[in-house]
Amino acid sequence: MELRVIDFGRVSALRSQTLWHAIAYGVSEGAPPTLSFMTPATPYVSIGLHVNIDAVDVNACKRAGLPVFRRMVGGGPVYLDDDQLFFQITLPDSMAPAMRSRAVRVLLNPVVAAFQQIGIDAELDDANEIVVGDRKICGHAAGQIGSAVVVVGNLITGFNHDAAASIASTPNRAAAGMFRQMLERYVTAVDADPRAFMEAAVATYTEALSSLQGEQAGDVSYVRGRPPFGEPDAGDPLASLTPYELEKLEELDRKLADPTFIRGESRRTRAPWRIKVKSGVWVYGHANESATAVLGLVDDVITEVTLVGAGRDTEKLIGELVGSGLPHAADRIAREGHMGATIAQLVEAMT
Repeated sequence: MELRVIDFGRVSALRSQTLWHAIAYGVSEGAPPTLSFMTPATPYVSIGLHVNIDAVDVNACKRAGLPVFRRMVGGGPVYLDDDQLFFQITLPDSMAPAMRSRAVRVLLNPVVAAFQQIGIDAELDDANEIVVGDRKICGHAAGQIGSAVVVVGNLITGFNHDAAASIASTPNRAAAGMFRQMLERYVTAVDADPRAFMEAAVATYTEALSSLQGEQAGDVSYVRGRPPFGEPDAGDPLASLTPYELEKLEELDRKLADPTFIRGESRRTRAPWRIKVKSGVWVYGHANESATAVLGLVDDVITEVTLVGAGRDTEKLIGELVGSGLPHAADRIAREGHMGATIAQLVEAMT
């Protein structure tokens, strides 16, 4: 079995996206399965292929000097910086399970094993989230580019909750505040050595891909160019790319920086407003002329409530909502005046 491993080291924000996209095109055209690593030299925002650009507070990003790039796999807007080591596993779709959720799980299991090998008590939960306890420690996205399957993720050694919250387009201060609060509660960094993680990931992915191919695990093949893990005398990591990948890289540098591609297609805004914190954890918001309601949900149970304009009924309504599952919440509070009607509209739209 051949596994190409490339450590690109620190790269520009744009190249931290275009490099692995180019590799996906290369694997689609016959390059070997590839495990790649890189870290962005400067912070930026990445948005999933099908997400409305309105999910990002573009003006806040401009004020903070954060470029926005659209990636060609799924997921919502995320804040990325040099406290995150990116990893990507790319392989022909013929090697991956046909069912998407199964393929993602199979390709994330080696990441969990690598975390465990370096002393992090990580596990893959039922929603395919890599967690310690109930807190996310590794973001990920997956997709197919050409005939290659790619799963991307990050080792988070430091997480700027304020910056991550600031890039999201929220309807009001109440929603922004709850999103920031729930990010801090459910997303965290780990104390880990990136180089140790890379070494462990090479070993776990070598074994996993050998199993997928039905071959006995053997030595990793480093194809031309830079040795792994950033040795001081390493050569140019681009030498590990095929001529076709280098051609695609130049093309992708233009495409992913194109304002038209970044803006994406105009899509109808979903009502009510919502934003994902991690799998199973969401913040929803709704407002009318007289009241605003913001709800935090964990596994479809309301855990956090912020109400504006509820008057004397605030405590009563919060008591009715907290701990309620969505199917029952609307029935319980629909008769509670203007705020009750606002929350009922929100819950009805959510269910």
